[in-house]
Amino acid sequence: GAPIKGQILAARPGHQSNIEFARMIRAIYKKQRITKKYRDVTTKGVIFDNVAIQKIIPHRYPFLLIDIVTEFEPGKRIVGIKNVTFNEQFFIGHFPGRPIMPGVLIVEAMAQTGGILLLKDDDEVENKLVVFMSLNNVKFRKSVVPGDQLVMELTMLKARRNTFKMGGKVFVKGELVAEAEMMAGIVDR
Repeated sequence: GAPIKGQILAARPGHQSNIEFARMIRAIYKKQRITKKYRDVTTKGVIFDNVAIQKIIPHRYPFLLIDIVTEFEPGKRIVGIKNVTFNEQFFIGHFPGRPIMPGVLIVEAMAQTGGILLLKDDDEVENKLVVFMSLNNVKFRKSVVPGDQLVMELTMLKARRNTFKMGGKVFVKGELVAEAEMMAGIVDR
């Protein structure tokens, strides 16, 4: 726990409502604790910046495919953003004259975002690695081109010990461009 500076006034408090209120405070505290652990600089609207992401997952350029995390509910939901630029190395050969982001890299960006979702505040993430075990129902709806901004939304579907199932969707300008169900596990590095 942590000390709270403040005054709480409640009309008709009861045991159940007090428990629910304490859970809400605990969830906010956990989220702030995780954010502070990995963030050096605070930017409005950004939960994890690129520096914080590199402290959490081992991927590096050119295979770090997530720029920032804008929403994060530990163990429940995450929203990450990848800005797709013409300078990405894969555009050199995919395809000359008509650059399109490879679908497998869109799924990889989703997977990296999901890896951050599996972060727990009590785990030593420096000693853990998220590995993906399966992909199901992968669908690509539209092409992703230079200048697009991928918004990756992932939600936890099932969690058992060190095995997790997530559902992910990728949007560009509010339109669904890809979706998948992923299963992942956490192992020691």
